[in-house]
Amino acid sequence: MRWLQNIDRSRRLVLYAVILGLVGGAGALFFLWLLHMGELLLIEPLGHYHYLTVTAAYKHPVVPAFHIYWFIPVATTAGGLLAGFLVYTFAPEAEGHGTDGAVRAFHDTGGYIRPHVPLIKSLASAITIGSGGSAGREGPTAQIAAGVGSIMGGLLRVPDDERRLIVLMGMAAGLSAIFKSPLGTAIFAVEILYSGMAFEGDALLYTFISAAIAYAVVGSINGWTPLFFVANQPFGSALNLIWYGAVGVCAGIVGAILPAVFYGIRDAFRALAWPNHFKPAIGGLLVGLIGMVLPGILGGGYGYMQLMLEGAAGLSLSFLLLLLLGKIVTLSLTIGSGGSGGVFAPTLYIGAILGAGLAVLLHFMGFTTISITTLAVASMAAVFAGAARVPVASLVMVIEMTGGFQLIMPAMLAVSLSYIVQVALTRHRRYPTLYEAQVPLPMDSPVHQRLYQDIANELLRDGKIVLNEDTLTRLIGDRLSAEHGIPFIRGNERLFRVPLPAGAPIIGRSVRSLALTNFVIVAMVRQDHHLVPDNETSFMVGDEVVIAATPDAMDRFRHMMAPMVTRTPVNVS
Repeated sequence: MRWLQNIDRSRRLVLYAVILGLVGGAGALFFLWLLHMGELLLIEPLGHYHYLTVTAAYKHPVVPAFHIYWFIPVATTAGGLLAGFLVYTFAPEAEGHGTDGAVRAFHDTGGYIRPHVPLIKSLASAITIGSGGSAGREGPTAQIAAGVGSIMGGLLRVPDDERRLIVLMGMAAGLSAIFKSPLGTAIFAVEILYSGMAFEGDALLYTFISAAIAYAVVGSINGWTPLFFVANQPFGSALNLIWYGAVGVCAGIVGAILPAVFYGIRDAFRALAWPNHFKPAIGGLLVGLIGMVLPGILGGGYGYMQLMLEGAAGLSLSFLLLLLLGKIVTLSLTIGSGGSGGVFAPTLYIGAILGAGLAVLLHFMGFTTISITTLAVASMAAVFAGAARVPVASLVMVIEMTGGFQLIMPAMLAVSLSYIVQVALTRHRRYPTLYEAQVPLPMDSPVHQRLYQDIANELLRDGKIVLNEDTLTRLIGDRLSAEHGIPFIRGNERLFRVPLPAGAPIIGRSVRSLALTNFVIVAMVRQDHHLVPDNETSFMVGDEVVIAATPDAMDRFRHMMAPMVTRTPVNVS
């Protein structure tokens, strides 16, 4: 593949984007087939339950009658057991929501994902979701497509900086195909890396290409209609912006609660003294027990989201609250226990329920002009915008998925307020967002830190910047005290600063008496005064000695300085 290296870098990356667009589209279709097979083999025969589809909810927008599904725990427990065996036997990094794995690969591993992870992630996620696990399909698809990109980068032996971009192209392609949202997912791939308002701008043009091609692949087979069916409903009076603002604030609060619950349950499972292989089965059992009476919280919940977008006909506020709380808990149990799946669709579900619930409450209070559909759409975008810290991508993805382009303006308000409120509420939290691998800004990523260090070193070498005296003194002092010291320009010798502790064998002795041959005592610091020692200078407790020596000799000197009750005469050679 040497010919690839002879192509201009931008053209080479365009070629990679085209290939990954095709791979992402095909991979998404393969995963959807696996998911369908999982449902046919697990939740339907074992749990005696059929997921409510978007099409069925659109044609008959009525919530199914209450019924206790006694066998659902059988399906969810079996699915957890199978998924746990697959993941923890063959690829432990495939646990949880896969988008985090792709983000971690970008920041920490040079874009490298182990080759067998995509296959294990596909199977485990299809089993988890197909058995009734409360998870979405975007995380698996993101890690699958990103993993294929990593494999391609390894086969072509591309440098790390290009392989990192390839991972983002693969993520964008897979998500675009699964959600029919090319623009939103292209932005998502470069925005999800950071929890602050930052983007990986260098990759954006290439994620555009891969996302567009993946969308074309799936659209040509499954059609071009959006994922959800939403009637054309303008947001109405300008005064309704008050309610969209209220949706944004409530979404920000929910977006702050969700990571705390999610990672709290995850940490509780990690602390559980059981083999990891069995923990997803425990999570599955608990999800199944809740799903017996609230089956609408199982799986991704796309059919129930469509019901909210149809106006939530006949749904009471108390039932909507049960669905919202149930989804938060079951999502956390499914993924936190080690199951495999995504968090995007369940978070959209939570947003749709929240928006519909607020609209039902407003109707009860007499504000009947507000549309349940439009509040649900805005809330879907707003909850994920806050919980995942991706306001721009969330806005565009939800608008594309629902076809609600006339709702961009009110959704913008809700998304912005949600992000601001969520950031304010989680500022000092251990888990501020749903994506643990995110870093605040590019300067916090190991990728860019190395780049910044190289640039700073080059500027210092060229004399284009000069450190002020106080900063330089502090840096030199820190390096002198560090284990590795400061290297000379040539040779292996370094400068070290060593404090003399009480009880050190050389306390009270003179420099001459040590008969040093492999060390040079350059200076001493005594009570904040600097002095250059001669042969008659004696060592005192609290002195700091600046020594020139090789690292090996310095290790011997430090060992010799360890306080001892008795010690033979010192002779350093």
